[in-house]
Amino acid sequence: MQIDARLQEGITAHRDGDLEAALAAYKDVLTADPDHADGLHFLGLLHFDAGKADNAVVLIRKSLEQNARNAAAYNNLGNILKLSDKPDEALEAYVRAVEIEPRHDEAWSNINVMLEGATNNDDLLPILAEIVRLDPDNPNAWHNYGLSLMLAGHRTEAADALERCLAFGADIWSDPIWHARVLCALGREDRAIEHLERLLEADPDNAIARYQLAAARGDDMDQAPEDYVKTHFDNFSESFDEVLKNLGYCAPELVAKEVTVLAEGRPEPFADVVDLGCGTGLCGPLIRMHCKTLTGIDLSPGMLQKAAGLNVYDYLVEGELVEFLNSKLPTRFDLAVCVDTLCYIGDLQPFMTALHGALKPGGVQIASVEHLADQSGPDYRVDHTGRYAHTPAYLKACAEAAGLTYAEEKPVVLRHELGKEVHGLVFHVRKPG
Repeated sequence: MQIDARLQEGITAHRDGDLEAALAAYKDVLTADPDHADGLHFLGLLHFDAGKADNAVVLIRKSLEQNARNAAAYNNLGNILKLSDKPDEALEAYVRAVEIEPRHDEAWSNINVMLEGATNNDDLLPILAEIVRLDPDNPNAWHNYGLSLMLAGHRTEAADALERCLAFGADIWSDPIWHARVLCALGREDRAIEHLERLLEADPDNAIARYQLAAARGDDMDQAPEDYVKTHFDNFSESFDEVLKNLGYCAPELVAKEVTVLAEGRPEPFADVVDLGCGTGLCGPLIRMHCKTLTGIDLSPGMLQKAAGLNVYDYLVEGELVEFLNSKLPTRFDLAVCVDTLCYIGDLQPFMTALHGALKPGGVQIASVEHLADQSGPDYRVDHTGRYAHTPAYLKACAEAAGLTYAEEKPVVLRHELGKEVHGLVFHVRKPG
């Protein structure tokens, strides 16, 4: 038997979904050579596909004992560890992959996702510093080095590294606007504005760049434009849930907990419930047991497609929130939830007024927003991320002006982003009656 040929037969069968044939081939290879590195690696991947993640980790680690220079195996090991909720071990595996193969784009992408939710990366920083020294034309290395520096509190050095990323051009980045957002946070607004202006010169119809430029300039805006929100979240829909998981995002759980408390003692579930800005449906499964009928609405078709796959919503509607709430609805709602959707609206008065009309008498909304703690300034403010934060006093004033009763808010931590806690509020409003 030609071992390499038999291994290739197994890989082909594996790729085609014929797991039994793949298993037989890998076993043949390992019978002939029990320490065959690639045989162990691919058998590990097969075990993972069969739902045996622990076996997969053991087999791939054993393969790496035989071939410690296999960057692809380290990247695959990182993927399995990440999906097994072992982020620290996963990050270690990804870093080992790029140490071996500095241009391993997939491993760099994985490192980036892991770092955005990290709070401490002291062990990673010197490794990245060495990689950019040895490979100064590596854009992924500079990107993650800059992010790592920022997480370590080295703001000036981080800004220098991220400015270096701009020199590689916009075309190589999946999100060419990310660096501008972060440079604003690091005090390099002028450089960020220059970069965004160049993006718009090349692509005048780029809604995301146009809105981000307005946010960087501090333009007076009442809300994010519809085309920005729709384009941003359509582009984000495939990776949305994974990214938020790595950020420790818990707003859906915080809102759902309030729904559960509200539902206690009720003789039956809420008859008509709406999830305003449902996204991929992170909140839906958490409140479904308290709803007879659950409707989700969102601007993004990509997000709605993901939400539909959960099979928890009775109806899904593509549209803008205020327009939807003001429309001729087939029913009004006993309960509305709104999870981190109002952070794309500054002026909340039209929303609160429309909400009053869409709730039944006695109906309640539970919502989360980002918290603007400075009570001496404006009622709301957009930051470099393009999201609005609101003061509690403003939330109360808008609700009461619309004829709603405002309940005291709860301060919460919504997620971790770029090494910092993002503070928010969860609040209730009720329609009298």
